[in-house]
Amino acid sequence: MENDLLPQVLERVRSPIDDAMPILKSIIGAMIAVVIFLCVVLPILAGVTAYDIDAWGDIFNGIDPYLWAGVGIGFVIGFSVIGAGWGITVAGSSIMGACVRAPHIKSKNLISIILCEAVAIYGIIMAIILSTQYKFDKDGSGNPTQYDYASSGYILFTAGLTVGLGNLACGAAVGIIGAGCAIADAANGALFVKILVIEIFASALGIFGIIVGIIMQSKANFTNQ
Repeated sequence: MENDLLPQVLERVRSPIDDAMPILKSIIGAMIAVVIFLCVVLPILAGVTAYDIDAWGDIFNGIDPYLWAGVGIGFVIGFSVIGAGWGITVAGSSIMGACVRAPHIKSKNLISIILCEAVAIYGIIMAIILSTQYKFDKDGSGNPTQYDYASSGYILFTAGLTVGLGNLACGAAVGIIGAGCAIADAANGALFVKILVIEIFASALGIFGIIVGIIMQSKANFTNQ
């Protein structure tokens, strides 16, 4: 009896976008909440009001630039892994579901999982590149030598944030397209190559972010060389 019901159940193929977009909204909402906390709530807790702009800025000026650099490195690997994991979840679930109806698609659609995993590799590469700039050059007194000290921390922060957000979008795009590719391939094998081309272009978004991040981090210099 259960086998007789299986085809009817499988006819109701879910739309990957319907599942993915609520997650994207949750991530964007969390990012907005973090920005509001850092830019509004934290200064207010420190006793700063909207009429005291100088004191408001002093809160951020008092943060060690090495902290900004460290947060940027954390962002690049964190957002990249979130994007890769999200893409693998969306694409992988659709591939497994479509394999029930069309087992022959399971091998070639693994390329969608590989492209999603590449997003995490982009983050690792960029985190390693940024970490080479994240170093102390001590002088005789044991204090960090000042050479474009603050700007270097902000540069690494923005470079990490730029690449991380780019990889997050890249992972989401590749995962959603990969999910659609698996469902389309199960219905018509001739569609696989055509959709794969679109998926490759989506994967290139992460490379664009890395290129921009490398250019940005090249301007940072924590040493006095």
